[in-house]
Amino acid sequence: MALTDYIGESDILLNFQASGKMEALKALCRFVAGRHALSYAEVLKVVLDREASGSTGLGGEVALPHGKSAGLSRPVLTLALAGPGIEFDSLDGRPVRIIVLILSPLEGDGREHLQILARLGGLFKSREAVEELLAVRSPSEAYAFLAARA
Repeated sequence: MALTDYIGESDILLNFQASGKMEALKALCRFVAGRHALSYAEVLKVVLDREASGSTGLGGEVALPHGKSAGLSRPVLTLALAGPGIEFDSLDGRPVRIIVLILSPLEGDGREHLQILARLGGLFKSREAVEELLAVRSPSEAYAFLAARA
């Protein structure tokens, strides 16, 4: 499993801006719903339901909001890089600058979803990886980073 199996260059947003966690989640859910012909309301609901059980702001400037949605045949990822950072109720209290929204099919055993979460969590434990991704200047550079590192 490669992360690039679930994301393309057109799923990568540079210079992402939002006034806070809720605005960021709404914008990302709207984006992914539009890209994959999903119901925005449903996508937002599953992401917010998951977020209600505990913040997906991992710390180290990274957040991995996620959920499972009907209408998908495989997981999809959206990567947003937010230069100055967005307040996200992260575990370490710091703003996030890397957000990866993960949506997986509602059906299935969820193993693939958990593997993606584990892969991303492991990747972003490395401060060097975080800094390298934050330094990219184009979606193609971000995609190349994911292809090489994950």
